[in-house]
Amino acid sequence: MIKSAIILFLTCFFLYLPFSREPDYFDSETAPAIIISKSDSIFANYNEFGKPYFLKLDKQLYKDKIGQQVEVIYELSHPEKSAINKAWGYWFIGTEMAWAFGVFSVLLGVAYATTNKPHPDALAEQLSYKEAPKTKYE
Repeated sequence: MIKSAIILFLTCFFLYLPFSREPDYFDSETAPAIIISKSDSIFANYNEFGKPYFLKLDKQLYKDKIGQQVEVIYELSHPEKSAINKAWGYWFIGTEMAWAFGVFSVLLGVAYATTNKPHPDALAEQLSYKEAPKTKYE
């Protein structure tokens, strides 16, 4: 039961990922961006149709990467809606994964608790079950 539940959960989770990203994975474009420092903040600077756009980045993660190039994914209709195109941060978000695996663990625990040790009366009822005779067309 646990193996099949884990396989089902992971299948559903990985099918959910491409359709839940913001900006949308299927309707977005990618562009190269340069990490810059500006007024005590760190930004990724990218251009769309000659207009510059800035994506604010986490200081702790990108303070050592100033001047490097990264790939930004953004919505073509709203270029200001963007994200760094990388696995951790765009595809896998910590809070989202914590909630998903937490809910899965609780539901798996409930399923295991209800099916692990049935009550003796329920077990006796299942063992004494007699199938009713069927008619010709059932």
